[in-house]
Amino acid sequence: MRIASIAMLVVVVLSFAVWWSLLRAPGPTELCAHVVEVTLSDTAEQGLAPETRASLVAATQAQCEQRAHDKLRLRGRIKYVAWAKCLMAAEDVAGLGGC
Repeated sequence: MRIASIAMLVVVVLSFAVWWSLLRAPGPTELCAHVVEVTLSDTAEQGLAPETRASLVAATQAQCEQRAHDKLRLRGRIKYVAWAKCLMAAEDVAGLGGC
């Protein structure tokens, strides 16, 4: 009986560890910093004025953080993790749009 209890405990702990590692994703701040970086790198050759760049960064950051919090709260952690991993893998704005 004692061995069965220990075995069950090990199975539960390992299951939780696997679940936790699969559902790890960057937080909204880190995620949105990447989105801003990708957006700025895509618009670098357009020669934007410094004021325009600043407003683009502020607007993108605010919109992204709001969307990330909404996605996490309304869709749940599993959907948020898939979306966040897709955004972090994107290397251009077209890749961001595909998420």
